[in-house]
Amino acid sequence: MHPILVYILQVNFALVLFYLLFTLLFKRDTFLKIRRFYFLSALLFSVIYPLLVVPGLSDFWNFRFSEPQTVEATVFFEAPTLEVMVEESEAEAASLNIPWEQIFITLYIAVTIFFILRFLWQLISIFRIRLKSEETEVLGIKVYDLKDNITPFSFFGMIFVNSEMHSKEELEQIIIHEHTHVSEKHSLDIMLVESILLFSWWNPAVWLLKREMAMNLEYLADVGVLREGVDSREYQYHLLRLTYHETAVQIVNNFNVSQLKQRIMMMNKTRSSSLKLAKYLTILPIFFILIAANSSYAGEKDQSLQEPPPVKKEVTEEIFVVVEQQPEYPGGQEAMMKFLSDSIVYPEEAKAKGIQGRVICNYVVMKDGSIDDVNVVRGVDPLLDAEAVRVLKSMPAWKPGKQRGQAVNVRYTLPLEFRLDNKPLSEEKKEELQRIKDSFVEAEFPGGESAYFKYLTESIKYPVIAQENGIQGLVLARYRILSNGKVEFIDITNGADPLLGREVQRIIEGMPDWTPSRIDGKGTTSVATLTVQFRLQGDNTKPYDGPPLPENAIVVVGYAS
Repeated sequence: MHPILVYILQVNFALVLFYLLFTLLFKRDTFLKIRRFYFLSALLFSVIYPLLVVPGLSDFWNFRFSEPQTVEATVFFEAPTLEVMVEESEAEAASLNIPWEQIFITLYIAVTIFFILRFLWQLISIFRIRLKSEETEVLGIKVYDLKDNITPFSFFGMIFVNSEMHSKEELEQIIIHEHTHVSEKHSLDIMLVESILLFSWWNPAVWLLKREMAMNLEYLADVGVLREGVDSREYQYHLLRLTYHETAVQIVNNFNVSQLKQRIMMMNKTRSSSLKLAKYLTILPIFFILIAANSSYAGEKDQSLQEPPPVKKEVTEEIFVVVEQQPEYPGGQEAMMKFLSDSIVYPEEAKAKGIQGRVICNYVVMKDGSIDDVNVVRGVDPLLDAEAVRVLKSMPAWKPGKQRGQAVNVRYTLPLEFRLDNKPLSEEKKEELQRIKDSFVEAEFPGGESAYFKYLTESIKYPVIAQENGIQGLVLARYRILSNGKVEFIDITNGADPLLGREVQRIIEGMPDWTPSRIDGKGTTSVATLTVQFRLQGDNTKPYDGPPLPENAIVVVGYAS
């Protein structure tokens, strides 16, 4: 998962935790200033803690135990082969590989941009109201006299009020209320939670925290009014008179908010006992646990990054695909299947996510019997791909293959199928597979097989530089025939020299469109191979004495200088 997504999830997990803690322990007390400190601490800590890593705390989290999984997982192996000829149709592949992650990321970015634009528009709205308002003084405090019927509000150092709509007593209460917001910098709290909301709009806990924070700031401003000797009952009647007035924007401190009942109840509530302050200390172990969990996660990630990559042998000699004496796993094929069965561990995360499928890998059995150049030809998921590569790299030394009595490097392909259940195929499934097999029609070059060989023999040229330097040998290439008949070059699986390989690649990429292979009459993608033998003729060249070539191999003759 992308680090930014991990960070956002960590932040929102902490916010959910802090909101639940507030709801359970702190919501019913009257420690308003302590509650404000709690909200600010929770928000700031949630944003910062994913960046905090304390190495010594990583061991604290190691008490976690994994629960036994009940999902049955099996891995099926096939004998090593040289090539994979047919892939699933593009339509089927598309239906099984919907880019959900990309869809969710795009949707998230789009909605986030909407909230950012909304936030900017609110700031612009405040500026526009400021331009339309007239600056004046009330009780020695600078205010902006509103021209519209809008509820009084404040934003940082600015107080907005329509002085003509209120009596002198009401105006004094409003100014005291809003001046409390300004002097205690309550707008900072609102801007902080609004900034987090821009990227956490999908988290209900953030919206609820925003509501509770706004209410608590109103509680504090109400206390500021009553502290100046204003009659509580008169002040509450004044609030009721403003209930239906229009508010300016959502990111300001409004004199009147919709949760009027809670404000009146808080004004009349008995003060909480000082002994209950101790419960706010519960936030400290929450801080500790979150930092410890993050340190453990970061430690595991760093350890995986710091593991030295395996030393890969540089294969500079020719790699064979077909040899006189094939390599042999110690103990034979049955022993190899047993080793794979005993060694492969189905990744727990893959089981939990229901990931399964066939991973096709190829590797080289070196002339000393060791395994090298393991890679995934066609993967399913990074979890399964990595496990397949890990096990293949751990195989013991083979008995190497031989060509003309000499040990040589030989490339193999091995399919491994990861399946989450080993139930036998139903009769319906067997019939379906048989029907697909019966309806399969191979891809065809335009004009048929004879036209195919005519195209190859007329198009391929023996590179002049290769002839001048006495370069000859076998080239085995793979290419894909797409469901629309287009030809797509894949790679050279065996090549005597890059000069010869590039010539084979050129003629593959220049092929005309084929009639694609079909299943039930619908085009499907297939993979084909092309074997080309480049031979030199001349007084100093040796005749070809390698293994028999495939029937569809092309022989290109050059002349040694």
